[in-house]
Parts: sequence; structure tokens; C-alpha cells
Amino acid sequence: MAELVAAGLTNREIAAKLFLSVKTVEAHLARVFTKLGVKSRVGVAQRLVR
Repeated sequence: MAELVAAGLTNREIAAKLFLSVKTVEAHLARVFTKLGVKSRVGVAQRLVR
């Protein structure tokens, strides 16, 4: 999911691609933000580049 965020996909696009609801994607992304210690989608992308 983090890779899809880094690729620039929206929550709606990620949900469609993974056959999930948008709310499920939002919940997963909240956990990703916490685990990576970031506060935004940009932070996720920057962490994945490292």
C-alpha cells in the first residue's frame, strides 16, 4: 500500500486496485503513517525512496 501511495495513487484508486473500501485504505494508511513516523503521503514516499 505504501508503494501505491508513493506512486501517486489516490485512496480511491488504491481501493479499486486492491478491491478494498476507501475506509479500509484510510485505516491501513493511518497505520503506515504511524509505523513510518510520518504525517503525510509525501513522508511515506520520501521514506520509501531511502
